[in-house]
Amino acid sequence: MPSRSRIHSPLHLSARAEILTGMRMGLPILIGYVPLGIAYGVLAVKNGVPAMWAVAMSVLVFAGAGQFIAAGMIGAGASIPAIFLGNLMVNLRHVLMSAALTPYAQPLPPAARALYAAGVTDELFAVQMADFRAGAPCSSWRLFACNLTAQSGWVAGTALGGISGSLVADVKPYGLDFALPAMFLALLLPLCGDRLQLATALSAALFSLLFTMAGAGRGSIILAAAAAATVGLFLSRRKNAPRPPSGRGGHTAASPPEEDSA
Repeated sequence: MPSRSRIHSPLHLSARAEILTGMRMGLPILIGYVPLGIAYGVLAVKNGVPAMWAVAMSVLVFAGAGQFIAAGMIGAGASIPAIFLGNLMVNLRHVLMSAALTPYAQPLPPAARALYAAGVTDELFAVQMADFRAGAPCSSWRLFACNLTAQSGWVAGTALGGISGSLVADVKPYGLDFALPAMFLALLLPLCGDRLQLATALSAALFSLLFTMAGAGRGSIILAAAAAATVGLFLSRRKNAPRPPSGRGGHTAASPPEEDSA
């Protein structure tokens, strides 16, 4: 008789497979988050945030751009309401990401959906959206394993940056500030599978540049995202719009004009 420890139910095996798949999905993001977390940890410590609280923020908040902004505003002596409003403006783009993910996350219970949404970042959104489009099921094991794997890299980087913050004078010579846009580009390219998606991505880049030059500041991100989504919707409807049948003399090939009996 086989030992009880070797008996695995199909549900147990399925959960293990989904967890491993989620970890594989989050591993490249983990690698990219470590240098970004180091940069944030260094910045936080230099702006008067204790390393312990910087790590706690990475665990509880997990918002890269928002955490960078918060650290800078804390160093400048900003008030808590000002920090809150600044993060709200920067993270408004998550409303659009949540709207895109909602149809796929419907099988999750409400509490699980809320917890899942709290851990979604730009990079995780790109990876999981591509996974959903490829036909992947909505598995809580898969989604949470992916999110937690990526977040562990961010937390570990924050801890390293917080500990070594007093030893690093400036992170720019190490190229850590370029890690985030490089990761965005690497995650964006696989999603541009056709001309419509490529046109939407290029229009987002163009709108972001125009809004930034116009002085929109941090708000250029959400404005460019909304404008590019509008362009994508317009192009999609134009592409899928039914076209009138063509034929000679204004008649269709399927129903040729009737000839006079005379």
